[in-house]
Amino acid sequence: MEQGFAPVARNTVAEEIIKQIISQINTGKLKPGSRLPSERELMELFQVSRSSVREALHSLSMIGLLETYPGAGTFVSKQITDVIAGRLEWSLLLGNQELMELMEVREPLEIQAAGLAAERASAEDVAGFRMVIERYAESLESGENIHHYELQVHHTIARMAGNPTLLRFIETFQNLLREYREQHRIGFSTDASSVQEYMDILQAIEAGDGDTARACMARHILKSKRNALAVQLREKSLSEAPAEQER
Repeated sequence: MEQGFAPVARNTVAEEIIKQIISQINTGKLKPGSRLPSERELMELFQVSRSSVREALHSLSMIGLLETYPGAGTFVSKQITDVIAGRLEWSLLLGNQELMELMEVREPLEIQAAGLAAERASAEDVAGFRMVIERYAESLESGENIHHYELQVHHTIARMAGNPTLLRFIETFQNLLREYREQHRIGFSTDASSVQEYMDILQAIEAGDGDTARACMARHILKSKRNALAVQLREKSLSEAPAEQER
């Protein structure tokens, strides 16, 4: 099999590897389910170190473009499509994403998911969603795993929407938000009002009211964006403080 890879410039090693692999997916040279060359073979094809190859593969695996199976190798995800690969900016995979940009892209996906969930969720789905909200409420009281259960709430809504592609997109941006939090060592502000917001969404889904579910999610996302903006402003203030003190 002709791979079509070429040596890369060493000042942007991981970025170039990611760009070339995504290009191979977009052009159809690497199809869903295709097995990538081994790490050693990729090192030789790209003429780079093992650590650079692993960094690139980890970034692509993080957002679901690649899947690794111990003893079998690394494969292009069978669930991914050329559209998903093409629309994802490769720079997002390297930790350069801006928080508000992620929130803006996430917003219409989450709103649509809530509306579809209201139209498609079963009684069992609704009962399961109620339990997830209860776990989130308990995490707020204990102060433990708050953001884990927060993401679980949104993942549950996306799953109830019954659209695997939409779920995949939302999972991608959840992973990117998680990476942002970990890289910046921050958490987004959450409070008891979020529980009521989730309950409002639950009630709309239970009633099969897609328009109300979308409206409730839109209000929740608006508050989340405001909280995220506050985080950004706080980060900027803290980063500029030392410079101000030196003057």
